[in-house]
Amino acid sequence: MNNPVLSILDQTELMQLALEADRNNDSGSALAYLKEAGGRPDASAPVLLLLGAHYASLQLHERAIQALEMALVADPQLAIARFQLGMLYLSTGNGARAAETMQPLEDLDHDNALHHFGRGLRSLVKDELSAALEHLQRGITLNKDNPALNADMQHIIDEINKAPAGQTPAAAAPAPADSGDSQHVMLSAYTGLNVRH
Repeated sequence: MNNPVLSILDQTELMQLALEADRNNDSGSALAYLKEAGGRPDASAPVLLLLGAHYASLQLHERAIQALEMALVADPQLAIARFQLGMLYLSTGNGARAAETMQPLEDLDHDNALHHFGRGLRSLVKDELSAALEHLQRGITLNKDNPALNADMQHIIDEINKAPAGQTPAAAAPAPADSGDSQHVMLSAYTGLNVRH
């Protein structure tokens, strides 16, 4: 970006500015702050997660996937980044890659919503619809921190329930945090930053 003002800011400052811009519906500034932070050698996993979530909200799926993959390289234990990357793979038609990406979520505690969401989506990929429904519903029950994520999972449950018997639903998964409520995509992603496996 070569902005001398931004160059004096560190990762935390840029991330907070991006979150503030997102709260103020200033998508362009949020993206600029995140690109500045994410393009540095010391780019943090949380910044890369937020950059990926922002790209996903803009329907820039390839860039979102790249940013989320980089977040997992920076911190393989960042479960929410792993989950959102799996959701992106699923929403772009790559079920096998989604299942592989979300497999480590199985190691999370059984009282962790991401454990069940990941297991439910992996079951969906394998056409195990009753197991998918069970785990997605259990994840919604456990998830008290991220209403936008619950809305996405409820959408998937609704699609499974609409599908004729024996058929996998056409709309397997929405893009991460693509619900139409007032929760901003980055703030939604940010609520899961402390989840490690």
